[in-house]
Amino acid sequence: MPNNSEENNIVLVGFMGAGKTTIGKLLAKSMGFTFIDTDAEIEKEEGISVAQIFEMKGEEYFRELERNFITNFRRNKCIISTGGGMPCYKDNMKKLKILGTVVFINTSYDLIIERLKINQKSRPLIKSGLDDKNEELHSLFALRQEIYQSSDKEIVGDNSPSSILEEIRKITCD
Repeated sequence: MPNNSEENNIVLVGFMGAGKTTIGKLLAKSMGFTFIDTDAEIEKEEGISVAQIFEMKGEEYFRELERNFITNFRRNKCIISTGGGMPCYKDNMKKLKILGTVVFINTSYDLIIERLKINQKSRPLIKSGLDDKNEELHSLFALRQEIYQSSDKEIVGDNSPSSILEEIRKITCD
């Protein structure tokens, strides 16, 4: 199936807080696609939150769950919102590109920090607080940016949700 097919999946990648879930839900509704949040699907399968998986079983276990999820995913006409680290593990970016058009929502670090301050308790990589992790978080952000930039398409994530939706539709459906 060609990557720009209107029947194909659109896979959203980007750092935590980039807006993948918010944009993904709106995009799915506007296109008549099914919305899939990989973290939520893994939580359903495991019966516990991502934060609890990290705490009880470790990050490596969680990354394998993500990998298994995308390896076994067989649906079309879905908007798939990935966890921020999913594309960065082993050859997951390659696997995501097989699922559909991979769109990197490139949101500025400052805006991400603003968003994460609101919802930091549910994020396992920053559960001890943003102040303690700022340097570490910025390094992780920079490292992941390089990987995200190998996506099929890239859009600016600092714009309004409506303009982001319009841009994604334009670059994936034209």
